[in-house]
Amino acid sequence: MLIIFIGVLLVPFFIFTLSTNIKFFKSEGSKSDLAQNIVAKSSKIALPIFPVGWLILEIYHRIIANISYESYRDSMVVLVLLLFTVYGFSIQFYKKKDEFESQGLLKE
Repeated sequence: MLIIFIGVLLVPFFIFTLSTNIKFFKSEGSKSDLAQNIVAKSSKIALPIFPVGWLILEIYHRIIANISYESYRDSMVVLVLLLFTVYGFSIQFYKKKDEFESQGLLKE
């Protein structure tokens, strides 16, 4: 039941990041080197979420307690939602960071 609640909470964030990702990839600058760099950085952050979450779920299932098929399936859906949500937010973060750096407002 908790997994379904978490999934329902993630859906609005998922829809928001999905729409911003579509706008990002449809924009004229999406094929530039800067955009490819943003996508690479975002992928490096977001992609480990699914295998690590799956590993944690399998360890919990095999060592601590059995998980029903429905809970396992719901957990996978939550992992996919979380993956795309983190990916979308990291694209937004790196896009804004690069905009600030190009304007000279942010120095590292």
